[in-house]
Amino acid sequence: MNLLINAIEAMPNGGTLRVTAGGNLSNQRVAIRVLDTGDGIPADLLPRLFEPFATAKERGTGLGLAISRRILEEHSGTIEARPNFPRGTVFELTLPLIARSEPAMIAAM
Repeated sequence: MNLLINAIEAMPNGGTLRVTAGGNLSNQRVAIRVLDTGDGIPADLLPRLFEPFATAKERGTGLGLAISRRILEEHSGTIEARPNFPRGTVFELTLPLIARSEPAMIAAM
């Protein structure tokens, strides 16, 4: 949710927000991409983007992406950010695929 809100806030005059997902059976992972055509992330902020209190916004704490990364890591996932040329940003999240037998176990809990 944080990524979607950030993307919308990065496009105050409108733009395109796209979310895509796909699986890779060879490495047992699913990738989710959030792409926007907003203002993009300043180059000097990009290396520390997922650190607490790192922000280019006038309002906000700079904790959203750090918390998002922590949640993904707790689920054996990853998150990366890169420029979306010619405008905007791409966030790519990866998570492990769940074996078919696991959902039944979770539902039984």
